[in-house]
Amino acid sequence: MIERLIDEIKKSKEAIITDSLRLIDIPSLTGNIDANIKCLDYIAHSAQNVGMTTSYTRKKDCLVIQIGEGKETIGVLTHVDVVDAGDLGKWNTPPFKGAFDGDFIVGRGAMDDKVPTSIIFNIMKAFQSKNLHYKRKLQLIIGTKEEEIWTDMESFLSEFNTPDFSFTPDGAFPIHNIEKGYADIEISFSCENIFPTGKILTFNSGESNNTIPSRGSFIFQQGSKERTIELISSGKSSHSSLPHNGDNALTKLCRMIKGLKLHSERFEEILDFILLMDKVYDGSSLGFKNDNNHLNGEFIGETYVNPTTIQFRGNQVILNINIRHKLGVNQQSIMNLFDKHSKSFGFDFKISNYLDPLYVDKNHPLFDLMEKAYSEVTGAKGGFNMAGGTSYAKALPNTVSWGPVFPGEKDSCHQENEKISIDSVMKCAEIYGRFLYEACID
Repeated sequence: MIERLIDEIKKSKEAIITDSLRLIDIPSLTGNIDANIKCLDYIAHSAQNVGMTTSYTRKKDCLVIQIGEGKETIGVLTHVDVVDAGDLGKWNTPPFKGAFDGDFIVGRGAMDDKVPTSIIFNIMKAFQSKNLHYKRKLQLIIGTKEEEIWTDMESFLSEFNTPDFSFTPDGAFPIHNIEKGYADIEISFSCENIFPTGKILTFNSGESNNTIPSRGSFIFQQGSKERTIELISSGKSSHSSLPHNGDNALTKLCRMIKGLKLHSERFEEILDFILLMDKVYDGSSLGFKNDNNHLNGEFIGETYVNPTTIQFRGNQVILNINIRHKLGVNQQSIMNLFDKHSKSFGFDFKISNYLDPLYVDKNHPLFDLMEKAYSEVTGAKGGFNMAGGTSYAKALPNTVSWGPVFPGEKDSCHQENEKISIDSVMKCAEIYGRFLYEACID
């Protein structure tokens, strides 16, 4: 029976592409409630048409699609909210007009996380089309706040029963049972925008707290008002958990401004603090320790610390620093470090978003089925790894991230020209289909 189901899933290739493109066409930026609800409604209506059970949270910030029966539940967590498109000039196609060129599905959210959502949904449709006997329920849990503060998961947890085991296709293969923690530090520097030599009209860079910025702008009006100096920095966006894949336009802009000699001791002090993090991704210049990247014999990586957004607002420079911290670093230790620097550089700060690192024990019995499905499709050994990013795996107990990025494949999340290959899409569909069949079907 499983092979017939896999054949059915493979036949859904065109439906996966169609659903993916229609979701990408909806500009569901995180925080845009109406656009995110439009995505949920599109999937809900499709699910209802084939007899699946659909339920929204009261705030309509999360959709739950369920098939099957049984005492236990397997959950799959995805999201339809996306980060800003970044520098539009660097896109080869419109970011919110999904494109399929025969090899890749392209558009904002292609890899993170609209195509994976379409994959899981179409697997469930294949299951629903057959007269199957279930031993566990299967839930697709679709959120709308993954790229910011997870109020959608709070809604889900308060209104629905928690699945017994879950995974999120919002990372990479193999199984990622360890994830770094997440923190956004909002720093406020008091600073007048008027200097002896003129005044700042514009100082900004970055659109998303969890993305390395690809563009920065600084406009300075000299005293005569007849001359302005405009600086534009161009970098390369990347997910902030992978700073080596990007080129930070914010720190590049600060280096350019330093060359102007604006004769403001306070503003120079602000630039000096930011430039402590220029091409120093591991936070060592701020006092983070990365001398041991293993815990109990497992690789836990190193902490990454990067400035991601800045703006001049009123008489304040507002800076966001994004932190991906390894096991052993916690909220209090982060507070202690920034408290020390706040006294030296004269700023106020707060932790605006925080998640502890994740660790799930490798001995969960369903991991064997995940490993089996992965090796059957790829011919490779799976195993376990550490995720530098953060995902909904932290939102529920007994949850890991698993795919869709394969080893050696480029991760284009949060980058311009985000894309995922159709070959990878269909491999994911077969891997997830095999696992979910073994886990849920009697």
